[in-house]
Amino acid sequence: MKFISKRNEVHLQDGLVHKRVCSAQAAKQEATILKHLHSHHVPVPQVLNCRGNLLVLEHLPGEALPDLIERGDYEPEALAHALCAWLAAFYAAMPGLARGDVNGRNFLYDGKIIRSVDFEECPSGFPASDAGRLTAFIETYDTLNQEKQAILADIFAQEFCKRFGCSPEEIAAARELELAAMRKRRAAG
Repeated sequence: MKFISKRNEVHLQDGLVHKRVCSAQAAKQEATILKHLHSHHVPVPQVLNCRGNLLVLEHLPGEALPDLIERGDYEPEALAHALCAWLAAFYAAMPGLARGDVNGRNFLYDGKIIRSVDFEECPSGFPASDAGRLTAFIETYDTLNQEKQAILADIFAQEFCKRFGCSPEEIAAARELELAAMRKRRAAG
């Protein structure tokens, strides 16, 4: 399996993830973030090696959220709870920082826990921005069961508000910003 984005090339080799990023500095930064999160028991891949612009990482179990949501193979309450639990562990380990890149492909779910990948950066920010952006992604996946998808987004936003003390309006504002950015990206593409 090989994946190439504008900035990275990722492939699975001998059961390990090999991620080539744009520079040695970017690889070192991601390795530092991952090692810190791993040391705080946040479910992320363990860094096995970092040489130049190449990271060798543990391969994590689970399925990317978009694939899972598109098939409808999940319980909304359990998945919403798992997402909030992962984010709570992340925020505890990285106070004052947001996850930032909350694209659903960066979250893997095995039916019990969420694990996350792709940590090129963790910007300063507010948890509500992560929740709003993630809600926008959840709502826009192309699924056969849009009602279940909407329930997941709603349960996630409600639990997030309770757990992190933000308002539904903060999440809704961040969601709208992400939806506008999505429309702009799709119009340009």
